[in-house]
Amino acid sequence: MEFLNYLLIFAAGWLVVFRPARERLASGLLVASVLFTMVLFFIGTRTSILPPLNY
Repeated sequence: MEFLNYLLIFAAGWLVVFRPARERLASGLLVASVLFTMVLFFIGTRTSILPPLNY
């Protein structure tokens, strides 16, 4: 799943460098990447076996 996140970031960077007119799409891809990372984090922490304590 992290590979998909890296692909989104790479696609956003590629759009900014090679197609500056598509900057709005690149920004949308970066926002999607951040939201995807947050979802993966919450899935990983909510379904963990250990309780949420400071270890």
